[in-house]
Amino acid sequence: MNRTRIALIAALVGATSTLAFAAEPGSEAARKERMDQAYQDSRNAQPGPAARAESSIKRGAARTGSAVKTGAQKAGRAVGTGVRKTGEVIGRGGEKLQEASTPKP
Repeated sequence: MNRTRIALIAALVGATSTLAFAAEPGSEAARKERMDQAYQDSRNAQPGPAARAESSIKRGAARTGSAVKTGAQKAGRAVGTGVRKTGEVIGRGGEKLQEASTPKP
């Protein structure tokens, strides 16, 4: 009876260790996958609130700079057009004055 119990216990221990050993590679692979994912997450972390605010400020400054540049270009073209038209009007006015000041035969 004792030998039967010892044999039964030995068989149960052997079966348990075999099952544990067989289950270990799968759990090891899952553990390794979780560890790799955690490592990648820590390397490629999402930016925090300060980093997002800094990024937003930089983006806003770039957009503002672009808007100022575009506005300056448009203003420059408008001034150039105004100067050209003013020059044309002054030239026509001068021609009219010259025509008016010449005696008519």
